[in-house]
Amino acid sequence: MRNFFKNKPILVTIVAVVLLIILAASTSGDRTASFFENIVGGIVKPIQSAGSSLTGGITGFFERIFSSSDADKENEQLRIKNENLERQMQSYEEMRLENERLKELLNFVTTSVDYEYVGGRVIGASTNKWFGVFTVNIGRNNGVEENMTVVNSEGVVGRVIEVGASWCKVASIIDSSTSMSVIVQRTRDNCMVRGALNEQSGDDNLFLYYLASNNDLVPGDAIVTSGIGENVPKGLKVGTVKEVLRTNDDSRQSNAIITPAVDFEHIEEVLIITGVKEQQ
Repeated sequence: MRNFFKNKPILVTIVAVVLLIILAASTSGDRTASFFENIVGGIVKPIQSAGSSLTGGITGFFERIFSSSDADKENEQLRIKNENLERQMQSYEEMRLENERLKELLNFVTTSVDYEYVGGRVIGASTNKWFGVFTVNIGRNNGVEENMTVVNSEGVVGRVIEVGASWCKVASIIDSSTSMSVIVQRTRDNCMVRGALNEQSGDDNLFLYYLASNNDLVPGDAIVTSGIGENVPKGLKVGTVKEVLRTNDDSRQSNAIITPAVDFEHIEEVLIITGVKEQQ
């Protein structure tokens, strides 16, 4: 008998067979369980309950995976719709701002009816933040020629310096290579402005030269084009006097610093004056 209990494989096999017989008997009809079956059932039931719980947990896990997958798909669709709406809103805002700028250009044209214009969009600019020299998407095919005056609704922008078939380059009035004849609107004194922007300065102001020594120039005076000796219409806004510089009658020294009328950090559309309308 002692040897029998020492033979563990045989003992395990017998116990397993007995358990299988009892389980089979317990499922073979509606009858009252014996005392021995109740004991075995009490042992097996926690195991079955644990297995059932485990099975239920696994089932719930996969259900959550599939249900969360559907939610993720719905969230992704909502995210895409939201991004599309945001892009549309940005597009509408750009259209609104462009319409406002074009309306201002149109107002300028309607108030300066003596000239012919062609409109263009800026497609390239110098590397610094100021539009010293920039490229416009109209050229010889649109009637553009060198030295034509470039304006926007704020005032004088510059002059055409190079022309291609469908593009042109413009040197702004703040560029140090550009000069223009002007007058002081209040006193009617003739003088000249030259750009202060170069590779070293990074300044968007203008310098005013050749003003008579007995001038009455004061900060805030408006400077406009004179229309003398150049292909520039008379009376276009150039800027305002920022600071008066008292010099010793040296023509090489500037008489004043001028703040330009045009915002040379933000130029997107321009008008090029192609000619003067024939008088009826």
